[in-house]
Amino acid sequence: MNTLFENILNTILDWNKFWFGLLFLGSVFNAIAKKSVYLGSIENISFWAFLLGGLIGLIAKFRGAWL
Repeated sequence: MNTLFENILNTILDWNKFWFGLLFLGSVFNAIAKKSVYLGSIENISFWAFLLGGLIGLIAKFRGAWL
């Protein structure tokens, strides 16, 4: 049971760039989109903002670096 918890924790920690992109960058993109006149009128803009943040984090995870 203890090793299962450790495996789950290690998996979460291994995907740290993805989580950062999803949560932090997604929140920033969402806030910018909500304040924008043009982007604020798009339906489900929060979904698209967090999807973009998660995608950037996923790319960074597989590349190994942000840039």
